[in-house]
Amino acid sequence: MLLPKKILTSGILGALASAAAAAVASRVENGHAARPMNAIVHIYDGGEPPKHDGRYGRNTLLGLGIHTAASVWWAAFLEAALAAQPRPQRLATASVLSAIAYVVDYYVVSKRFRPGFETCLSPRAMFAVYAALAAGFAFSGSKRRALIRKRQNQRKGAAFAGHAREPELAAEEPRQLAADR
Repeated sequence: MLLPKKILTSGILGALASAAAAAVASRVENGHAARPMNAIVHIYDGGEPPKHDGRYGRNTLLGLGIHTAASVWWAAFLEAALAAQPRPQRLATASVLSAIAYVVDYYVVSKRFRPGFETCLSPRAMFAVYAALAAGFAFSGSKRRALIRKRQNQRKGAAFAGHAREPELAAEEPRQLAADR
């Protein structure tokens, strides 16, 4: 798979997983699932992170867009780190990268560029959001590996006469190569 496609896949799955964790945690803690995504909009608008959806859900949609773009950004670092490893450890690398993302989000960048989750989520919920980001990143690779394994098994199965797709292939006699005569 091409690297840009890997980055997009990892980033989108990481964004979906972390957004879902944020929504569930916010629903439990605040009674409103969209508050974390709404809060992200302050990066674009400035000011304090909003807790409301905005007109026609603007804050939620824009927040999801910013969140997804940030996840794809971090996925680029994930895929680069995995490509540099002789034996890629996807879960460990995704976990470390998610921890780095948290540190950068809350201790390196200015307050203006923080996601704003801290305004509506407890520390425990924020841990769940970043853990879900790591899980989404890690899952993106396991999904690909399972698909590759499935395709390889299909090819191996087709090589045996009992698994041939067309009946006439199963009935054919093996041919000798000129070198084997």
